[in-house]
Amino acid sequence: MVAALIVWILVYFFASALIVKSEFNPIYAIFLYPIIEELVFRGLIQDYLHTKFAGTVAQLSLANILTTILFVLLHLVYHPILWALAVFIPSLIFGYFKDRANHVLPAIILHIFYNFGFFLLL
Repeated sequence: MVAALIVWILVYFFASALIVKSEFNPIYAIFLYPIIEELVFRGLIQDYLHTKFAGTVAQLSLANILTTILFVLLHLVYHPILWALAVFIPSLIFGYFKDRANHVLPAIILHIFYNFGFFLLL
């Protein structure tokens, strides 16, 4: 899990560096980042945390809540605090559907649609 997180962070920094050096690439923001983020956060971290923390709060697994906190903290690396906090509720929703389906694909699809909708509004 630690190795996967390190790889994800390196990919995240590398891809972000490409975006900063070139024109904004919506393909990264709409497809690449959601796929990588969901595979790492919901597919690896949330699954791992399920093995360590049982229980729920308001029908949300503790693993989902803890994963969401990590997800928000990661967004603080590149975004202002309000922007990072804005991913809190969507992250809980992505994690909720991951838990219900017991598969990461619903979270990936929701995250892609969320990012697509966000960039349509810009």
